[in-house]
Amino acid sequence: MPGKSSFSVIPLIAILLPWISLVVILAVPKGSRRVRLWVCFLGSLATLGVVLSLLPGILDGNSYTIKLASVVEGLEMRLTVDTLGYYFGLVLSFLWMLATLYSISYIDHKENRFFAFMAMCESFLLGAAFASNMFTYFIFYELMTFGSYPLIIHEETAMARRAGYKYLVYAISAGTVLFFAIVAHYFWSGGDLSFQELGTLSLASASRGILMTIFFTYLAGFGVKAAIMPLHGWVPDAHPAAPSPASALLSGVILKAGAFGIIRVVFFVFGIDLMRQLSLFTVMAVLACITIVVASVFALTQDNLKRRLAYSSIGQVSYIILGLSMLTQDGALGGMMHLAHHAIMKGCLFLCAGVILVKTGKKKISEMRGIGYQLPITMICFSVCALAMMGTPPSVGFISKWLLGSGALEAGLPVYIVILLVSALLSAAYFLPIIYIAFFRWEGDEVEGGQKPKLVFGKEADHKLIVPVVILAVLTVVVGIWVTVPGFPYSLVTKIVNVIF
Repeated sequence: MPGKSSFSVIPLIAILLPWISLVVILAVPKGSRRVRLWVCFLGSLATLGVVLSLLPGILDGNSYTIKLASVVEGLEMRLTVDTLGYYFGLVLSFLWMLATLYSISYIDHKENRFFAFMAMCESFLLGAAFASNMFTYFIFYELMTFGSYPLIIHEETAMARRAGYKYLVYAISAGTVLFFAIVAHYFWSGGDLSFQELGTLSLASASRGILMTIFFTYLAGFGVKAAIMPLHGWVPDAHPAAPSPASALLSGVILKAGAFGIIRVVFFVFGIDLMRQLSLFTVMAVLACITIVVASVFALTQDNLKRRLAYSSIGQVSYIILGLSMLTQDGALGGMMHLAHHAIMKGCLFLCAGVILVKTGKKKISEMRGIGYQLPITMICFSVCALAMMGTPPSVGFISKWLLGSGALEAGLPVYIVILLVSALLSAAYFLPIIYIAFFRWEGDEVEGGQKPKLVFGKEADHKLIVPVVILAVLTVVVGIWVTVPGFPYSLVTKIVNVIF
């Protein structure tokens, strides 16, 4: 990126801060539950603050780096906060802070374990976001797998254990595939695993067949966490089994870690020119389109709310992959913006599902008649984000779809617009019935004279549950309007795209 690269310990501090929370959680006596939980929140808030402290320099085009260790010559663990890594780090640390606040009221048993692994997982994800090369990314990415597993099995039900086991099988298998991709990348790039703006591989360094093999091995390895079909099998089981704040992070951040890895491979390992020379974008686009449509169809058939949201996430994350495959400025811009947009929308939806479960015990959509009157703030926020997922203006969902559509026209492939329209219609088909059941149906409405329930505000849930939900719902609209004003936060993404293209 333009600007200067300078040594800084701040990236390391951001990664270590969650570990301070973890130590306090384990050290504070069991009787001090309130102290432990608020330390977790303050730790996540401090981590966000440290990440924000880098913003002025990042907006000026600077980057910050620190070497952690050397394994062999040319193979080192190094953190470098460039614009792309900062963007992902800012999104994940913000959502993590809100999910931590939410968890204080939501998690009512085995809090030490849950918050300890939550802090650990945030540290590993920040390490992946700030990784300077593929070796460092791989280390933190794989550690994140084992940090997130306890979050999935937290409830310790039979369903949670099965989901956790399935997650490990998928993730460890993907890690093995990634390892072979990195070994091949290291060998054929002459030992250069760093992320470079023009890529580190070329037809001069390896044959066409070898390069394609490396790419598809990377795509398969990262595609498991990015939930590209048919590598998505762990997602529909993990999201319903995990506690709602963990589901919000699984959908909003951990799925994005896979998509973020693919962004690094496409733009910083292979580069635009090599992607075009090898025609690799075609396969990516086909896989993304299949995932978007098929996942949306599966979502239609789910009565369990969190399972429906899980299938929705599978389709929505592939918007990012579709944007990358267009190899156009607007396509890349739309895909990268959707990384943050989807985190905001789906994070809110999963947190709303958690409020519904805590207050009513209901998991199935068919059981949620009149819930909009019982939980009006929650369901209004849910409706705002659901409409945004369909692409309703002026929401962030509309901005993503608009840029992706523009990118499709720029690429001369209007068929992608058809896919986006079909996806929007399917999203409406599986979200609108939830809103309808919540606000326009109630118990006894089939009987003549059945009394319509009254709206009851202010008593639906603890403020620590509601505040994160409201913040995300408001951001869904505010950030969508903000795109018309030049400057932060979109200047981060436009800087990345302008350099790549």
